[in-house]
Amino acid sequence: MKLGNEIIVATNFIKSHPAIPIMEGEDMQALIYHIEIGYNVNEELQTRNYIIIDYKEYKLSEGKRCDFLNMAKKYCSLKNISEKDTDIVLLDNDEAENFLEKVLSNMKVIKGLITQENEGC
Repeated sequence: MKLGNEIIVATNFIKSHPAIPIMEGEDMQALIYHIEIGYNVNEELQTRNYIIIDYKEYKLSEGKRCDFLNMAKKYCSLKNISEKDTDIVLLDNDEAENFLEKVLSNMKVIKGLITQENEGC
C-alpha cells in the first residue's frame, strides 16, 4: 500500500439540525440526526443531506427497521428534503455513534466561537 496524491475537498458549510425523537407512546425509541453538507460542483452549490437514525434497541426486527426508515422519510417530507440528495442510514455501530457525537460536539463549539466573535460587532 502507499499514500496517493492529495485530493481537494471543499465544503461550503456543514449544518447540524436539531435532533428529532421518534416516540412510541411516552417512550423514545430513536433519534433522527440531520446533517446537511454544502459543496461546489463546477462552481455550483450542491447540498447533500444525511439522515441518521440512532435507535436504542440492541437488535431491530425487520418491521421496526422499516418503521424507523418510514419515520425518517416522513421527516424528509415534512422538511421538503429531496430523496435524490439524501442518504438515510440506521446507526447500529458504536464506533459510528461515537464519531457522530464528536462531530456534533465540535460543531457546537465552533458555532459558539463564531457567535462570540459576532457579538462584539
